[in-house]
Amino acid sequence: MCLATRYNNMTKLVIAGCADCPYYARSELLADDLKINLPDFHIHKIVKNPAEWEIWLPQLCQKNGWAHKKSPIVWRELIDRGGKGVLIGGSNEFQEYASGYYGITSKQMSSDMTKISAENMETKLLVTAEEEYEKSLSNPLHVCITNAASPVAYHLVHEIARGDVLGKDNEISIKLLADVDSIKSVEGMKLEMEDLACPLLRNIVVTADVKHAFKDASIVIFLDEIARPDNMEKEDWLKLNAEVFTSYAKVLNEFALSEVKAIVAGSGPLNFNAFILGHFSPAVLRQNVVALSRLEENHAKSALARRIQVNMAGIVNLFIWGNAGGTTYTDLKNAKVHGCEGAIWGPPFYSRPIGEMVHDDKWLQTEYVAGLKTYKETLEGALQHPATFSVAHSIVSLLTDWWNGSEGDTLYSVGVLSEGWYDLPEDIVFSLPVKFQKGTWEVAQDIHISEDIHKIFRSIADELIKEKEVIFPPPHLTPPPGNDDDGDKKVFGQDEAVEAAKDGGKEEGDKASEADAQPAEGTNGPLSKIVEESEIDSKEGDKTTDTEKSAEDA
Repeated sequence: MCLATRYNNMTKLVIAGCADCPYYARSELLADDLKINLPDFHIHKIVKNPAEWEIWLPQLCQKNGWAHKKSPIVWRELIDRGGKGVLIGGSNEFQEYASGYYGITSKQMSSDMTKISAENMETKLLVTAEEEYEKSLSNPLHVCITNAASPVAYHLVHEIARGDVLGKDNEISIKLLADVDSIKSVEGMKLEMEDLACPLLRNIVVTADVKHAFKDASIVIFLDEIARPDNMEKEDWLKLNAEVFTSYAKVLNEFALSEVKAIVAGSGPLNFNAFILGHFSPAVLRQNVVALSRLEENHAKSALARRIQVNMAGIVNLFIWGNAGGTTYTDLKNAKVHGCEGAIWGPPFYSRPIGEMVHDDKWLQTEYVAGLKTYKETLEGALQHPATFSVAHSIVSLLTDWWNGSEGDTLYSVGVLSEGWYDLPEDIVFSLPVKFQKGTWEVAQDIHISEDIHKIFRSIADELIKEKEVIFPPPHLTPPPGNDDDGDKKVFGQDEAVEAAKDGGKEEGDKASEADAQPAEGTNGPLSKIVEESEIDSKEGDKTTDTEKSAEDA
């Protein structure tokens, strides 16, 4: 193989330009001549609309450290070796390159170049229209993730983009919402995801505009972390959370799909935030706004799995009741274990109660409960950074079950708006055991709850109501106007005296006058005594008040 042929096999030329540029047309035809005369010559063409070109060229030059400002731009790349491309230049530099290396020159007239550039522009517009039409035939699911700079979002994006969560037939558009200061790092995440070339990932959009992020969203995952300083009162912290999620709710209500599924995760008062989000977005189905309690459920399962040495996936129907991120109750009474090793074996559906497998009630009531309370601190202490992978997985597993339905009769915990199940107050978000069906959930209502556990539930409900009353204080009962008027006051027994006088019939004029003038016989006794004592108490109270006032003045 001669050196020139070997060189041609190793390199390719990339010619990029604006569709309506005559000089790009000349360079393109020259490249075609090289391809015809040199069969092993590799060419790659990039054509951009004028608006696209103005944005694309500076980005390309910045990335490669080139200084080039006109159309076209030509560079050389090594095939199968990677590395940085070598800039050749514009139209004139490319002609010199082709003439010097291969002895081929362009003989196109200016009129021909202008005509061809017009045809290029027309073709580009047609191709773009066809691409847009093909995209319109597919309606991707829009998934938005807030606080996209969070490490949890980094794990979430890949899990969702693979297609395992929302199905192999659904294309996905992911919108990453971040604050202005975090945009650059989130853009890096976008580039990395594009490198994975997930077949169902239509695009990734990075934005700081909440309206754009929530536009036509089918799913919104809230990862917001509103820190509470040590010196901040809980009431002020709740108001801060309410402010953030009220703002979210108004945009969600206006721009997202009415059947959007909203998962409140992140950290903080999750049930409270889910309630605020649902309350201020009336166009969104209330049952589609939930709080994540799957993470606490997974923690509880993993602690049991380590104790009895089984796969955590084999533990089912363990429930987390209550306030996710606050006070919860871990319910093991219905929990079972599949795939456990022991004297008795059975098919995959065979299970045994968790209590029988642990066989240590004291541990369950002491060390187990205490370990769950400090599990997060223990885990993050071992990692030396916040746990993010497990958080992402709990969100993914919740979304997968919600979207596709859970298997068999398995129940899972999720924070939902109470409708009075298990004698709980309505209009609070409470973590309950549910059965997922495709796109919906249903609370399991046949679980036996003892009176002692009911007391725990009522205590947790009171906690949630107090949080709610920070934003929605209860109404203060005031007496109707006019009740304080002296003319409307009635003294007990006076009406009875009048009725007695009527029943006695009409007496002679003098006696009637005397009776009218002396109703005291009907009112003397206990009634007059109460009135007199009331007047005396009032006077004594005035005297006391004056005495106290004098003491204060002294």
